This record gives sequence, C-alpha cells and structure tokens, in this order.
Amino acid sequence: MNISQLANRFLPPIVADAARHVLKKKNRARAGADVPEWEYIPEGWSAQETDSRIKGWNVDSILEAYKANWPAFLRQLEGSRPLGISPEADIPSQADLAAHNTMMSYAYAFTFSTRDKHSISMLDWGGGLGHYYLVSQALVPDLEIDYHCKDVRVLADYGRELFPQAHFYADETCLGRSYDFVLASTSLHYSPDWLATLKALAGATAEYMFVTRLPIVQQADSYVFVQRPYQYGYDTEYLGWCLNRKEFLEGAQTAGLNLVREFIIGEQPIIHGAPGPCEYRGFLFRQAISNRRST
Repeated sequence: MNISQLANRFLPPIVADAARHVLKKKNRARAGADVPEWEYIPEGWSAQETDSRIKGWNVDSILEAYKANWPAFLRQLEGSRPLGISPEADIPSQADLAAHNTMMSYAYAFTFSTRDKHSISMLDWGGGLGHYYLVSQALVPDLEIDYHCKDVRVLADYGRELFPQAHFYADETCLGRSYDFVLASTSLHYSPDWLATLKALAGATAEYMFVTRLPIVQQADSYVFVQRPYQYGYDTEYLGWCLNRKEFLEGAQTAGLNLVREFIIGEQPIIHGAPGPCEYRGFLFRQAISNRRST
C-alpha cells in the first residue's frame, strides 16, 4: 500500500485539522498555563510511583493525536518538497529546521547503512505507528524492507492494522534476533535503565544502529526530567533522561558499538531547574565485527 492509498483511509484534511485543534485546546486547559512543559526531577524515576499524572506513553490520547496528525504526515511525504516533517508532532509547515535536521540526519544514516543492498531487516525501537517505515520507503523506494517495530501496546496494535505486512511488538521478543539496521528515535531516553536497553539493542544489531533525537547534556551529569506534552494533544506526562554525552558514548563503546557519525538535531528544550542545558543529538554506530551475529 502506497502513501496515497494510506491517506485515503483517513479523514479529509479539514476534518483532521479541526479535530486536532479541539483536542489541543482541551489538553492545554487541563495542563494549566503556569506549569512548565519541561522540568527537572531531582528525585529521578521514583517520581512516577508517586505522581499519578505521569502515565507514560501507553495511553489512548497519544494514539488519537497520532491518528489526527497522520494525514498531514502522509501528505508531506509526497512529491519533492523538503522533508521538514515530524513523525511525533503536528508541525504546520515544512520550514521547521529541527524537523528538517531530524529527517536529513536520518536520511544520511539510513542511506549510508543500506548502500549497495537490495533488501534489509530493520528494527524501529519506539517506532509508534510505523512512521519511519514510510520515511524509509520514500528515501529508498527500491529497497525491500523487512520492518519490525516495538512500542507500547496501544500504538503497536494500531500500527499492525496499518501495516499488516510488517511486524509490531508490545514486548521485547523482537530482541530475539538481529537486524541489519536498528533505529532508536526519541525512545532510548525513556528507559529507566537506558544502558541495559542500549546493550540489548546493540546485541540485536548486525551492522548499524542509529540513536537519534536523544537529549544530551555536556556540562553536567545525566539527569531526569518530566515532559508535560499537553499542547500536542497528549493527556499524559512522562519521564526521560538527559544523558551526559561522555557517559552515553562510553556506554555505547562498552556495548560494542563504534561511532561512525554524530549529528546535531537542533532541538534545545528549556528544562526548568535543570543542572545543565539540553540539546538533542543523533549518533550513528556500527557494530564491532567481533560482536556481529547473523540474522
């Protein structure tokens, strides 16, 4: 099923835009104007045990927001316009530089990792509805992709409906094999034990892994923050890491990953009370030859 066919399965743009506007307005009011979207959490991950507003990602409102944004996402993949799009959020135009950096960084990492190949296996860790499946097809139309996506159940179930030819998981059974290309976009930092997750993903990487849209701090130790994404239509809050760059790269090296290229995404969220500034970055790794295993 191509992008145009997928678009026809959803609401007309004007209906989707109206639904999205109502959903955002409702959730902005719920959030409260005086509460920062991003805030440092000194107690760390224990906060999710005491704060009922921290529901994480497995909530229906995130699926509804993704569904509302989906037609616009499909339209922006068509034609020859700039890929200034965001898989996760509603961006009204293709002039957003951070979104463009995200897509161009991914384009470099994906095409570099799949050059000279006719087919690949791919694991998209935290891949939502399968956004990067379509992005990858748009980048290299002739490449055959055996696509595997792991996310929370509410998203994985819907992704399975959209792409019955692909493989969606709500658990970690996807790590029982290896893949030519592993992607972790806006996902690794949501793991309380990020290093264990990184090592598990490295173990499933036959060749290349791209960790991107990762919050990085350079002038402070790693710390935990909360994001309150009500303005995007998400009726939830979730914790995440802002990782010290040196600590992250040392962890990657320990996991057997060799850095190929680092990317500056451009997002710099202001985290209220944080010990150091946050900047989103991307990292393309190649699995060390001694650690590779066949798919």
